[in-house]
Amino acid sequence: MDQAELNEEQKSVVRRYLEVWRRFRRLPDRQSGFVALEDDMNKGSGMLLCGLLVEAQASRVITADVKDSRFYAAIFGNDDRATPDMTAEELHQARQYIVYGKGSSPVRQSWAKPPLPSQDSTLLSGKPGC
Repeated sequence: MDQAELNEEQKSVVRRYLEVWRRFRRLPDRQSGFVALEDDMNKGSGMLLCGLLVEAQASRVITADVKDSRFYAAIFGNDDRATPDMTAEELHQARQYIVYGKGSSPVRQSWAKPPLPSQDSTLLSGKPGC
């Protein structure tokens, strides 16, 4: 791995990218080698275990995502069609949060609303899954 060190702001971009990526791919924090992210980033530029290519000297610290190139294109390439599972509002919020550190991490619109009582069968029958 190239020893060009990542500064704290660059590490923050990587953390925010992975936070949003995990949320929209419904992955827990420990999946796919994210546990050792800090140690991995402290080694400097290069390919991280999570599949991100990071380069401290590049104009944007994350230069590729080999595991999810469509998500990368949506965030850094402004390709609104790359992630059809995200709304335009979710993408805008994700870009602002990841790239600029503005706002908060987006929450998937469909997850933000609890089900209506008539949609929850456990409220009607008292038995889960009926």
